[in-house]
Amino acid sequence: MFCVSNHAIPAAARWSVATAVTALLVALPGSLRAGEAGNWQQNHPEWLWCDDFESADTTLSHRYQDVSTNGFSIVTGESFDGTQSLRQHYTQGQVDAGWIIRANDTGFPDHIFMRWYHKFEMGFQGFPPKMARLRYRDHTTWVSTFGVHCWLETDGVLALDVAAPNSSQANSTGWLPIARSAFSFSNAQNVGRWICFEMEVQLNTPGSTDGLYRLWANDTLLVERTGVDLRGTTTQKINEAMLDCYWNGGSPKPQNRYYDNFVISTKKIGPYKGAGSIKSGGRQGDAPLVPKSKATVRVIRRATPALFDFIVTSQPGPIAVLLYDVHGNMLLTLARGISATGTESMSWDGKGYNGTVCATGVYMVDVRVNNERAGGSLFAYERP
Repeated sequence: MFCVSNHAIPAAARWSVATAVTALLVALPGSLRAGEAGNWQQNHPEWLWCDDFESADTTLSHRYQDVSTNGFSIVTGESFDGTQSLRQHYTQGQVDAGWIIRANDTGFPDHIFMRWYHKFEMGFQGFPPKMARLRYRDHTTWVSTFGVHCWLETDGVLALDVAAPNSSQANSTGWLPIARSAFSFSNAQNVGRWICFEMEVQLNTPGSTDGLYRLWANDTLLVERTGVDLRGTTTQKINEAMLDCYWNGGSPKPQNRYYDNFVISTKKIGPYKGAGSIKSGGRQGDAPLVPKSKATVRVIRRATPALFDFIVTSQPGPIAVLLYDVHGNMLLTLARGISATGTESMSWDGKGYNGTVCATGVYMVDVRVNNERAGGSLFAYERP
């Protein structure tokens, strides 16, 4: 995720925080706009499916052909966009967890993209192996003959693991070499925030090795394999797009993970670029700066290398400061352990997760205490 704001402040300008806040609030709509799922068939003719889980009908089986609600449900109060998302609540030791499958009996196109937003709640422990997959499955015998799986390894590394028993490139057990990425959920900065994941799969011409698969996180390419034989000489097509929460080994404690803004497309999708006000969860909200509990945050400009100090005053407990750009894209998490006094000081050096220096612009600092949103503030940042 590059720290770029389309609402950049000219380098010559010297805005105060108050001026930046006023300018941003004037530019934003006074009420919630429709999310990207609103009228998506007309707005995105290349999309085959879009679900932001905002429907008043929360029965998953009404729009997915294969569903497990073993802890999987649509909930209100934690979302990337709007007010609702898809939550998997794990009980301690739970293995068999929820899934949703968007199926197509005639098959999706041979070249397809699937994007979803995902979040492990703050303090999430362990690495549930299953996340998402694109595959062919015979809906009479239930045998799957190829599948591209976005899974977590035991060390938290995100990988594409591909089953392809008909492939000329498969090993003796019918799998292609695993494609591990450089992205890992063992990095605490990847927990407690919404992340945009996208898979691309192009099936090979039967009998050829012209297939491919790719994986992105926040539009950064993590995995790319080309020259691939996925289906051998068969003409089987992708007929299932799946979000999956199965946990081999079981959850070590009761905890939650979330999905939102699920899209299937014939063209690359990329992160959601809707223009709305931002909230702690990710994208928009009608009152993003209204705290749910008593907490204040002061933004103090200091000299390099600590460009900004955040002084947080709240009830004692685990404190985290989350930084967003004006589009709701999360840039960084600054976390502390248990605070006995409820007062913490954290510094920001003007860089995002990938070390990129953020552009001049307006940003939001959001405070979490005990995993609950406690307050926030907008501030103006000038790139050195």
